[in-house]
Amino acid sequence: VGTEITLPYNWEPWEHQKDFWDALMVRDVKRAVIVWHRRAGKDQTALNILVCKAFERVGVYWYVFPEYKQGREIFWDGKRDDGKRFRDAVPPELVARSKDDIMFMELKNGSVIKVIGSDRSDSLVGPNPVGVIFSEFSIQNPTAWNLIRPILNANNGWAIFVYTPRGYNHGHALYETAK
Repeated sequence: VGTEITLPYNWEPWEHQKDFWDALMVRDVKRAVIVWHRRAGKDQTALNILVCKAFERVGVYWYVFPEYKQGREIFWDGKRDDGKRFRDAVPPELVARSKDDIMFMELKNGSVIKVIGSDRSDSLVGPNPVGVIFSEFSIQNPTAWNLIRPILNANNGWAIFVYTPRGYNHGHALYETAK
């Protein structure tokens, strides 16, 4: 007898996260920007959206960090304030296989979640992601978005940009456009 698993898994949005959650999960917005202060749960909200979307539509999903090693430190090996790993947003019962060396998870429904860095632009060319989170976008190489945008436009995919303000840069420009 199988156990019923509810997504999001062991997580509920805080009050200030609910509008963003609804935009992606209810209204199916394809491009979204979260510019919240530190510790406001930007990545946690985006990650739980990614996990839910990965079970709605089979595909490749990327979690992009400014540097590949940040992806390992923050997402793959990192822990939340409650001691749970960030990647525990994916119920272990729903993971078909996982490869620690390349930060890769294949879900039992066939979707793939992969952690990458915008510092490795060669890793952004070729695959066909249908959902992408850009964590700390304001300090990422903006070329990453330019490489991924046509892919998402062609396959009706989505992108979430999460960051705290870092001055007048491409993150600020994106925020102004999103307003």
